[in-house]
Amino acid sequence: MSNRSGTDDERHFALWSNKQARMPIGSPRVLIAHQDKLIGESLAALLRLTGLQVMHTQSLKSARSLLQNWKPQALILDTRLDSESGYAFINALRPDADLTGRLLVAISNIWPADPVETLKDAGFDAHCRRPCATWRLAEMLATYFSIPKRCQY
Repeated sequence: MSNRSGTDDERHFALWSNKQARMPIGSPRVLIAHQDKLIGESLAALLRLTGLQVMHTQSLKSARSLLQNWKPQALILDTRLDSESGYAFINALRPDADLTGRLLVAISNIWPADPVETLKDAGFDAHCRRPCATWRLAEMLATYFSIPKRCQY
């Protein structure tokens, strides 16, 4: 862990799942589905610096296709893309994520707009409130994929 201070309050950042992926052959793949192009691309670029393969999309349709064809080991989802449907997209992914061990991370609205219990019930393994500290996501993914620390972010 880094020496960065941050809120350890579950309302702001939490990893609920204890599942952990084995280090895949090659770099782990992470899909970011974020409605804001600049934010999604920035997160993707910064996470690539940690050695991850990262793609960004702005739509659930594209995310569905990438999940089926590219098969990322983690999905980071902007909740604004799925909340109006009652998280139907995440609910449909949950059985597959349980089988494959895919990590499902919510980038959620400011508390209390996306209550923690709602995110847990929807099937997310973790969440980070917007604006989300990239170093927290990087550390979560490094832990999940058992990636040795190479640099400080």
